[in-house]
Amino acid sequence: MAYLDSQAHLLEGLAGTVSAEAALSPLELRTLQLSQADGRASLRAPRRIERLGAMLFGSRRVAGLANARLEALRRFAILYRLDGKRLDSAEYARAEAAGIDGVMLARVRRIIDGWPRRVGPLLHAASLLGAVGLAAAASVTAYFWLADQLEPAVAAILLGTVAVTLAPLFAGRPRGARG
Repeated sequence: MAYLDSQAHLLEGLAGTVSAEAALSPLELRTLQLSQADGRASLRAPRRIERLGAMLFGSRRVAGLANARLEALRRFAILYRLDGKRLDSAEYARAEAAGIDGVMLARVRRIIDGWPRRVGPLLHAASLLGAVGLAAAASVTAYFWLADQLEPAVAAILLGTVAVTLAPLFAGRPRGARG
């Protein structure tokens, strides 16, 4: 707990002295910290296949915060972190409608601008390629094991069925789609 409290103090001190109306409470700072790990998908309602996956495998997805003001702050922080200066003006209006004034939004933007940036696209592509290679190796291994236990055609049909069933669980949304 002391570690998180010291981080909250560091976040608040990023821009030097802060006026009283722009100061963020510890709960608001904690909300910003939590938003660092959330993606755009955490802002929309879960899809049917995601609910099914959550029932079968358990869920780690944040359903949203119970406090509407903190949820608006989390939403703004996630979208600002992902979109930066291109953030739609409707999001500013939505945050202000939830009770977050412009001075506080400016403070949140300065805090988020001070965060380290995520990995680049080349590292993301390399990790994706590694995951695909690992999945391919596991599939080939499973096929040969099943082919020894069953007929090769039955093993191929079984693995194909499993792949077609699990593919939607791991598929992302199409590029450019808003959610």
